[in-house]
Amino acid sequence: MTDAIGRKAYTFLMPVEERFFFDHFYKIAITLLIIISWLGVYVSEVAAAHALVQGLVIVLPMCVVNLVYGKRFADVVTLDFDARKARFSFHDERGTFERDFHEIKKVNLQFYLTFVLDDARIMIKRPKNKKEILRMLAPVFTVNRGLFGGL
Repeated sequence: MTDAIGRKAYTFLMPVEERFFFDHFYKIAITLLIIISWLGVYVSEVAAAHALVQGLVIVLPMCVVNLVYGKRFADVVTLDFDARKARFSFHDERGTFERDFHEIKKVNLQFYLTFVLDDARIMIKRPKNKKEILRMLAPVFTVNRGLFGGL
């Protein structure tokens, strides 16, 4: 979702359902583990230990992916083209911080917009209007469209 704030500022927002998923990830993972284990014991009639192992095989990879990528997602990214600054807002202890455009090495335009900085990679859900976003970002940043850039 891209909204024009002022004359030359744009905001990218994390969708509500993804923010909910990241905020409650561990509750969701534990609930999923319990449901898979319960279904294994009572529906498939396997031993409780075997059902728990099956649940862990399904849930643990999701936990690893969340640990690796979870801190990269921002709630709001605001690009102010007049001031040539990017503001990144997070819902956790990192809060909000600003960077100048020249501090952003490149922007990866794939399923998510990834802003590559010296010390971090910050991701936000890419809006559906990919061509408009590309036209907006290309004059200012080095934009990497990825392997399937023509799609």
